[in-house]
Amino acid sequence: MTADFKAILSDLTAMSKTFHDEATNYRKLHADVAPPVVGGGDAGLDHAVKEVADLIVALHIGFADRLDDRGDKVTYARDSFRRHDIDVHGLFEDLMAGDG
Repeated sequence: MTADFKAILSDLTAMSKTFHDEATNYRKLHADVAPPVVGGGDAGLDHAVKEVADLIVALHIGFADRLDDRGDKVTYARDSFRRHDIDVHGLFEDLMAGDG
């Protein structure tokens, strides 16, 4: 195995780990982005505020899931590259699939 090959595998491993670690860290921020909703004294206002708060939580969870998906995509590409199923061009195609 050449040094360049090892360097690419190492970088891909680090990238995958970083995506997964940051997804976990982002999920830990849940309490900071989803504080308890207080009543405003008006049922309509309370409902609207709750809906916005729920949307923020959903976006937060969705972003963390997206980070995990990226980590999985990098792991898949790395494993394919390690097995020599793909070359460097195939590696980049695997990493960029679905983006565009």
